[in-house]
Amino acid sequence: MKPSSIAPRVQLFVCTNVRAAEDPLKSACGAHGLPVFNALRAEASRLGVSGAVWITRSGCLGHCPRDGCSVVVYPRGGQWTDVRTDDTEALLREAITSNTTPRR
Repeated sequence: MKPSSIAPRVQLFVCTNVRAAEDPLKSACGAHGLPVFNALRAEASRLGVSGAVWITRSGCLGHCPRDGCSVVVYPRGGQWTDVRTDDTEALLREAITSNTTPRR
């Protein structure tokens, strides 16, 4: 084992977990996660930060929102729920520049 020679400045993990229809948690991540993931990648590309900001699909992040999906920002911390595609620009900009709550 050895440490990697590359690392992002920030990494966003987007829940794309799909739950069974009868699951009592009824998470919206399955419906919203992939569109949010794609929107974040497009925004990172538009801003020219794709090399410094990694956008990664993930399984369950522990919060199961009824609307939108969950996103974790690493290493700065912070977990956002109810994230929708129209939140991605603010979320990405805040993840890059600070450790505060994204402003809409």
